[in-house]
Amino acid sequence: MRIALFSNSYLPYLSGITVSVKMLKDELCALGHEVFIVGPKYPGYKEADPQILRLPSMPATYPGYRLVWPYSYKIFKQLRQEKIDLIHAHQPFGVGLAALILARRMKVPIVYSFHTLFSRYVHHAPFIPQRLAKIAIARYLAWFCNRVDTVIVPSEMVRRLLLLRKVKTPIKVIPTGLKLDLIKQKAELGTQSLELRKKHRLTEKAKILLCSGRLAPEKNIPFLLHAFEAVKAEVPEAYLIMVGGGPREKEYRKLAGNQVIFTGQIPHAEVIDHCLAADLFVYASTTETQGLVLTEAKACGLPVVALFGGGLADVVENGLDGYLVRRDQKKFIEHVVRLLKQDGLRRTMAQKAREDAHERFSSVSVAKRIETVYNSLIQSFDKLRI
Repeated sequence: MRIALFSNSYLPYLSGITVSVKMLKDELCALGHEVFIVGPKYPGYKEADPQILRLPSMPATYPGYRLVWPYSYKIFKQLRQEKIDLIHAHQPFGVGLAALILARRMKVPIVYSFHTLFSRYVHHAPFIPQRLAKIAIARYLAWFCNRVDTVIVPSEMVRRLLLLRKVKTPIKVIPTGLKLDLIKQKAELGTQSLELRKKHRLTEKAKILLCSGRLAPEKNIPFLLHAFEAVKAEVPEAYLIMVGGGPREKEYRKLAGNQVIFTGQIPHAEVIDHCLAADLFVYASTTETQGLVLTEAKACGLPVVALFGGGLADVVENGLDGYLVRRDQKKFIEHVVRLLKQDGLRRTMAQKAREDAHERFSSVSVAKRIETVYNSLIQSFDKLRI
């Protein structure tokens, strides 16, 4: 198969979507397919891979993100010449809409992966009334989903949401996969805890809470910082490490008390190192369609304490490998303190978390499921051409 993946963001920009697209490309190539990626250019970044096709872009209000000019006669002509069998869009706007138009002109199937609950991000466009923005986004998403051939969603929650919005297109629930090889290789070394404790000047007795992700309003970081102050009163040796950067980093650094460490944005391999060195993963966002950082933390053997919301119920098995808490800070704190104080319970949950993540979220098995979707669509289109 020859497949084109369209995304409004890609490496070197780091996000759940860029990690997901890169993972899918790698696994599909390993299965013997030819994969092209259409994404934005980044200033100062030279692309070495001829199958990654870069579109013109300009700075966005969100740090590091680029606004993409989605149409390129040269790139679309190249994809026609390559005789692409299927197009897979990873956003519905901009590049995603261009992907839909190109797929219809080429008469090939198009798949859309629903990664983001866009209605929860309207605060990034303060010049538009939020209620109006939410209505417009919901209508556009329903329109877009009903014009592609299959929608892939990462959780049952998102599937139900799309059905409520009257999406009639077939919907497949396939979670975002994880590259487990890197985690296994690093876990076998077993040196992360010692090295990171030395780097952050922490003793062997320190209990490390970890949160990774963008430092942005939708991630509900103040909830976490306030909760940690109460945790610290119960467990004085507790430290909170915030991995990631974002538009509110300076603000959150000022809000944080002592024993909170901010790493800023770091390479993905170092994020894994932090997961392998920590004792517990904590998360307060309720806007996730799946929560890739949670599956990654579980694969590294971290129990999770998170707020219930979005697609997290499909990731965390409440009471088995972590706890999901409705917006109750007192309960959140209780679960964190319990896991920090009860080493046996934490180890049991850590093992359950690792086993579940490796069983359900392997990038190899996820890519094979997506490959099955692709094959089915291509066969259907071939029959229509006869």
